[in-house]
Amino acid sequence: MLSGTLNTNRRVVALLTHMAGSPERKWTTLRKIAPPQGKVPAAAETLSGPAPDPVESAPPKPTSPSAILVAHPVASTSRLIRETLEQFTGAQVFSTADPLRAFELALQRPYGLFFFAMRVGELSGPMLYELVSKACTAGRGPRLLAPAVVFVREKDDPKLPDSLARDVRVKDVLSKPIRIERLLESVAGVLEVKDPTARG
Repeated sequence: MLSGTLNTNRRVVALLTHMAGSPERKWTTLRKIAPPQGKVPAAAETLSGPAPDPVESAPPKPTSPSAILVAHPVASTSRLIRETLEQFTGAQVFSTADPLRAFELALQRPYGLFFFAMRVGELSGPMLYELVSKACTAGRGPRLLAPAVVFVREKDDPKLPDSLARDVRVKDVLSKPIRIERLLESVAGVLEVKDPTARG
Protein backbone atom coordinates (compact mmCIF):
# COMPACT_ATOMS: atom_id res chain seq x y z
CA MET A 1 0.00 0.00 0.00
CA LEU A 2 2.79 2.44 0.92
CA SER A 3 4.67 1.58 -2.27
CA GLY A 4 1.55 2.22 -4.36
CA THR A 5 0.98 5.56 -2.64
CA LEU A 6 4.56 6.65 -3.23
CA ASN A 7 4.32 5.66 -6.90
CA THR A 8 1.08 7.65 -7.26
CA ASN A 9 2.63 10.70 -5.59
CA ARG A 10 5.71 10.48 -7.83
CA ARG A 11 3.56 10.26 -10.96
CA VAL A 12 1.49 13.26 -9.92
CA VAL A 13 4.57 15.35 -9.08
CA ALA A 14 6.19 14.34 -12.40
CA LEU A 15 3.07 15.41 -14.28
CA LEU A 16 2.92 18.78 -12.52
CA THR A 17 6.62 19.37 -13.16
CA HIS A 18 6.14 18.60 -16.86
CA MET A 19 3.08 20.83 -17.06
CA ALA A 20 4.91 23.74 -15.46
CA GLY A 21 7.23 23.77 -18.49
CA SER A 22 4.37 23.47 -21.01
CA PRO A 23 1.80 26.21 -20.26
CA GLU A 24 0.04 25.66 -23.57
CA ARG A 25 -0.85 22.06 -22.70
CA LYS A 26 -4.42 21.47 -21.61
CA TRP A 27 -5.04 20.20 -18.10
CA THR A 28 -5.46 16.45 -17.73
CA THR A 29 -7.34 15.38 -14.63
CA LEU A 30 -5.57 13.18 -12.13
CA ARG A 31 -8.21 10.51 -12.57
CA LYS A 32 -6.70 9.69 -15.99
CA ILE A 33 -3.20 9.07 -14.63
CA ALA A 34 -3.81 7.65 -11.17
CA PRO A 35 -3.95 3.86 -10.76
CA PRO A 36 -7.39 2.36 -10.02
CA GLN A 37 -8.16 2.70 -6.33
CA GLY A 38 -11.79 1.64 -6.23
CA LYS A 39 -14.76 3.88 -6.77
CA VAL A 40 -15.69 6.19 -3.93
CA PRO A 41 -19.40 5.88 -3.04
CA ALA A 42 -21.53 8.79 -4.15
CA ALA A 43 -22.50 9.40 -0.53
CA ALA A 44 -18.89 10.15 0.33
CA GLU A 45 -19.05 13.49 -1.51
CA THR A 46 -21.43 16.32 -0.75
CA LEU A 47 -21.64 19.69 -2.41
CA SER A 48 -23.79 22.18 -0.55
CA GLY A 49 -23.47 24.74 -3.34
CA PRO A 50 -24.03 24.69 -7.10
CA ALA A 51 -22.06 22.11 -9.05
CA PRO A 52 -18.73 23.53 -10.30
CA ASP A 53 -18.05 23.91 -14.00
CA PRO A 54 -15.97 21.15 -15.64
CA VAL A 55 -12.20 21.78 -15.57
CA GLU A 56 -11.96 21.70 -19.35
CA SER A 57 -14.63 24.37 -19.94
CA ALA A 58 -14.34 28.16 -19.78
CA PRO A 59 -13.03 29.68 -16.53
CA PRO A 60 -15.56 29.24 -13.70
CA LYS A 61 -17.75 32.14 -12.70
CA PRO A 62 -16.35 34.09 -9.73
CA THR A 63 -17.68 32.90 -6.40
CA SER A 64 -17.64 34.35 -2.93
CA PRO A 65 -14.12 34.62 -1.51
CA SER A 66 -15.52 32.82 1.52
CA ALA A 67 -15.97 29.55 -0.38
CA ILE A 68 -14.42 26.72 1.66
CA LEU A 69 -13.22 23.27 0.56
CA VAL A 70 -13.28 20.42 3.09
CA ALA A 71 -11.44 17.17 2.26
CA HIS A 72 -12.02 14.64 5.03
CA PRO A 73 -12.77 10.89 4.94
CA VAL A 74 -15.18 10.97 7.93
CA ALA A 75 -18.63 12.21 6.92
CA SER A 76 -19.62 13.34 10.43
CA THR A 77 -16.50 15.51 10.71
CA SER A 78 -17.11 17.11 7.30
CA ARG A 79 -20.73 17.75 8.28
CA LEU A 80 -19.70 19.41 11.58
CA ILE A 81 -17.27 21.72 9.78
CA ARG A 82 -19.74 22.50 6.99
CA GLU A 83 -22.73 23.23 9.23
CA THR A 84 -20.70 25.31 11.69
CA LEU A 85 -19.10 27.46 9.02
CA GLU A 86 -22.33 27.94 7.09
CA GLN A 87 -24.18 28.97 10.25
CA PHE A 88 -21.57 31.26 11.83
CA THR A 89 -19.72 32.68 8.80
CA GLY A 90 -22.14 32.40 5.87
CA ALA A 91 -19.42 30.61 3.90
CA GLN A 92 -20.30 28.35 0.98
CA VAL A 93 -18.80 24.95 1.87
CA PHE A 94 -17.89 22.14 -0.53
CA SER A 95 -16.78 18.77 0.83
CA THR A 96 -15.50 15.45 -0.44
CA ALA A 97 -13.85 12.30 0.92
CA ASP A 98 -11.97 11.59 -2.34
CA PRO A 99 -8.46 13.14 -2.55
CA LEU A 100 -8.49 13.22 -6.37
CA ARG A 101 -11.87 14.92 -6.37
CA ALA A 102 -10.55 17.37 -3.75
CA PHE A 103 -7.65 18.19 -6.09
CA GLU A 104 -10.04 18.81 -8.99
CA LEU A 105 -12.39 20.96 -6.90
CA ALA A 106 -9.47 23.00 -5.54
CA LEU A 107 -8.57 24.09 -9.08
CA GLN A 108 -12.08 24.81 -10.33
CA ARG A 109 -12.97 27.92 -8.31
CA PRO A 110 -11.36 30.43 -5.93
CA TYR A 111 -11.53 29.42 -2.27
CA GLY A 112 -10.87 31.41 0.85
CA LEU A 113 -9.68 28.44 2.89
CA PHE A 114 -9.08 24.68 2.80
CA PHE A 115 -9.79 22.14 5.54
CA PHE A 116 -7.76 18.99 4.88
CA ALA A 117 -7.56 15.86 7.00
CA MET A 118 -4.01 14.77 7.81
CA ARG A 119 -4.82 11.71 5.71
CA VAL A 120 -7.38 11.72 2.88
CA GLY A 121 -7.68 8.20 1.51
CA GLU A 122 -4.21 7.11 0.37
CA LEU A 123 -2.87 10.66 0.20
CA SER A 124 -1.68 12.73 3.14
CA GLY A 125 -3.31 16.12 3.67
CA PRO A 126 0.03 17.97 3.55
CA MET A 127 0.92 16.23 0.25
CA LEU A 128 -2.51 17.10 -1.21
CA TYR A 129 -1.95 20.73 -0.23
CA GLU A 130 1.50 20.79 -1.80
CA LEU A 131 0.14 19.31 -5.05
CA VAL A 132 -2.59 21.96 -5.19
CA SER A 133 0.00 24.66 -4.49
CA LYS A 134 2.26 23.42 -7.31
CA ALA A 135 -0.67 23.30 -9.73
CA CYS A 136 -1.68 26.86 -8.82
CA THR A 137 1.89 28.09 -9.30
CA ALA A 138 1.91 26.43 -12.73
CA GLY A 139 -1.17 28.48 -13.66
CA ARG A 140 -3.64 25.59 -13.53
CA GLY A 141 -5.98 27.07 -10.93
CA PRO A 142 -8.04 30.28 -10.58
CA ARG A 143 -5.17 31.93 -8.67
CA LEU A 144 -1.39 31.64 -8.55
CA LEU A 145 -1.17 31.04 -4.81
CA ALA A 146 -3.14 28.37 -2.97
CA PRO A 147 -5.37 29.67 -0.18
CA ALA A 148 -4.61 29.11 3.48
CA VAL A 149 -5.23 25.68 5.01
CA VAL A 150 -6.38 24.23 8.32
CA PHE A 151 -5.40 20.61 8.95
CA VAL A 152 -7.64 18.27 10.93
CA ARG A 153 -5.67 15.76 12.99
CA GLU A 154 -6.82 12.44 14.40
CA LYS A 155 -5.38 11.34 17.74
CA ASP A 156 -2.96 8.87 16.10
CA ASP A 157 -1.91 11.10 13.19
CA PRO A 158 1.71 12.29 13.09
CA LYS A 159 2.34 15.95 13.77
CA LEU A 160 3.01 18.36 10.95
CA PRO A 161 6.66 18.61 9.87
CA ASP A 162 8.31 21.66 11.42
CA SER A 163 8.85 23.24 8.01
CA LEU A 164 5.13 23.11 7.25
CA ALA A 165 4.07 24.04 10.78
CA ARG A 166 6.02 27.32 10.37
CA ASP A 167 4.46 28.03 6.96
CA VAL A 168 2.26 31.15 7.08
CA ARG A 169 -0.26 29.41 4.82
CA VAL A 170 -1.08 26.93 7.61
CA LYS A 171 -3.62 28.75 9.77
CA ASP A 172 -4.18 26.03 12.35
CA VAL A 173 -4.16 22.34 13.19
CA LEU A 174 -7.39 21.11 14.79
CA SER A 175 -7.19 17.94 16.84
CA LYS A 176 -10.27 15.74 17.12
CA PRO A 177 -12.70 15.82 18.79
CA ILE A 178 -13.31 19.26 17.30
CA ARG A 179 -14.88 21.89 19.51
CA ILE A 180 -16.99 24.52 17.75
CA GLU A 181 -15.19 27.33 19.58
CA ARG A 182 -11.79 26.10 18.33
CA LEU A 183 -13.15 25.65 14.82
CA LEU A 184 -14.37 29.25 14.71
CA GLU A 185 -11.07 30.49 16.17
CA SER A 186 -9.19 28.75 13.35
CA VAL A 187 -11.03 30.77 10.67
CA ALA A 188 -11.21 34.11 12.49
CA GLY A 189 -8.35 35.62 10.49
CA VAL A 190 -9.87 34.58 7.15
CA LEU A 191 -13.64 34.76 7.59
CA GLU A 192 -15.89 37.14 9.47
CA VAL A 193 -17.42 35.10 12.30
CA LYS A 194 -20.94 36.07 13.32
CA ASP A 195 -21.70 36.70 16.97
CA PRO A 196 -23.72 33.62 18.04
CA THR A 197 -25.64 35.74 20.58
CA ALA A 198 -26.76 38.32 17.98
CA ARG A 199 -30.37 38.16 16.85
CA GLY A 200 -31.64 38.14 13.30
